[in-house]
Amino acid sequence: MNQKLFKQIKNEWRSNLWLCLELLVVSVVMWYIVDYLYVQCRVYTEPLGFDISHCYKISINEITDKSPEYIDDPTDEQRGEWIIDMQERLRRRPEIEYVALGQNAHPYNNSNSGRSFRFDTLYANGFYPYREVTPDFMNVFRYEGVNGETPEQLAEMLRKGEILVSDNLLNQLDDKQPSMSQFIGTDAYEYNDSTKPCRVGASIVPVKYSDFMQGQMNRTVVMGLPEYAFWAHELVVRVRDGMDKDFIENLRADADRHFRVGNLFISDIQSFDDMRENFLQGEFISIRNMVTGMAFLLLNIFLGLLGTFWFRTQQRTRDIAVRKVSGATSSDVFRLLIGEGLLLLAVVTLPAVVIDANLANLEFNQWYAGSYFSIGRILLCAAITFLIMALMIVVGIAIPAWRAMHVTPATALHDE
Repeated sequence: MNQKLFKQIKNEWRSNLWLCLELLVVSVVMWYIVDYLYVQCRVYTEPLGFDISHCYKISINEITDKSPEYIDDPTDEQRGEWIIDMQERLRRRPEIEYVALGQNAHPYNNSNSGRSFRFDTLYANGFYPYREVTPDFMNVFRYEGVNGETPEQLAEMLRKGEILVSDNLLNQLDDKQPSMSQFIGTDAYEYNDSTKPCRVGASIVPVKYSDFMQGQMNRTVVMGLPEYAFWAHELVVRVRDGMDKDFIENLRADADRHFRVGNLFISDIQSFDDMRENFLQGEFISIRNMVTGMAFLLLNIFLGLLGTFWFRTQQRTRDIAVRKVSGATSSDVFRLLIGEGLLLLAVVTLPAVVIDANLANLEFNQWYAGSYFSIGRILLCAAITFLIMALMIVVGIAIPAWRAMHVTPATALHDE
């Protein structure tokens, strides 16, 4: 069978050459799409470092001076008392478990604050989010330390004035820098300022900026924020398990009666599940477009192979008849035709992998885990590409092959 297969391919080398070129181009394009989807899947499935289940953002604003209830010229102390009172009123609601205040701190936030810190002689270079929060922020989003510190323990560290740093803070583009665990209990300093030391309380599990984000934005420094911070208008709450039903509607219904404090009022209530969906919408659209393009490409491969092998099979009607007269079974004919397609795919796979490797070396693919070029990733994506194309070839050949192996020798020779 193998000798017949190689001989058949050799005899039809001209048509096979064009088919191989087609498969080569398709393989490279398919590899690029598979690589993109592979990276997105790997990034998406990595731990987030926080938990938004049962979490809500409560936005607060001030009424204008046109309102008859407006309090003129409030002092900073008054504003601080209002924000504390607002938090206490929320804590008294039976369905709310934790309340926290933050400034550009919550997940899926397009506003960011940043500072640079020095740890001993090492600097955390590049931009990374700097989160100022009240201690219970750790409990709302369930941050954890790399050494097993619980959200409650992390919250207590913030109450003591210590800072929390993500374990990857010194990693700007890769994972080759030291863990921040070695700096626990030491003093950190803001860039070029040695007068205000901040003690490192814990190294926390890296907090991703978003589900599909890589690189330096997945680093963070968390510092304590006083509850009277009137300048911070981001209230976040965690609702007790099983008490989410109608939470937003019930709180909105009570907002005017129970949550008008001084000039403050609740302007909006959002579920973090909804905020996440809106924040990631662009990424989901890009992935959907890639999957659609891949499906369209596969459909074209299928139709192209179906047409090509249907035509080739029709041309071989006499040859098939002779084979069957010579003792070949229908299964032999089927395996011969399928084997031809798979062998041609195997032949083009090696040069396709070489092209894939060069594209990765030239950084035309997706960046992941500190590099574009990874032998393991290239081979894995090439193997996935091979399997997908092999499936399409088998399906594309199966229909004409099925018809060919059921042609009786008498009918085939009569048609000739």
